[in-house]
Amino acid sequence: MTAVLAPENVLLDVDAAALGITAGPAAVVEGLAAREAQGTTGLMDGLAIPHAKSAAIDHAALVVLRMRDGVEWETLDGGPVRLAISLLIPEGEAGTTHLKLLSKVARTLMKAPVRAELLAAETPEALVEILGEHVLA
Repeated sequence: MTAVLAPENVLLDVDAAALGITAGPAAVVEGLAAREAQGTTGLMDGLAIPHAKSAAIDHAALVVLRMRDGVEWETLDGGPVRLAISLLIPEGEAGTTHLKLLSKVARTLMKAPVRAELLAAETPEALVEILGEHVLA
């Protein structure tokens, strides 16, 4: 499961306006939007856990975006999101990998010291290490 979390899937201090969406992942974007329409994945303290299950996803992955200035998002505290940990799960792993990862990520983000570490990580590798210790252990 360590292939689920890779440094190349971590973008730190990005300008949210410059992210864009490529033409290839339209089904994934649809899945993320459909999930968000069911209820916000925005938490508190600048965090969100958007997730999608789709046949268009080849293998399970965590994609981490940390935005320098935050992005407007419906959150439980009304604040912008600075760190989004997105779960992208193949349709066939919807009840297994999806639920395990979502539960572990949510429990990890409940810990204030870990949240602070994630928001302060200076490299994708550091962020992967922090998440790996708590989510993949």
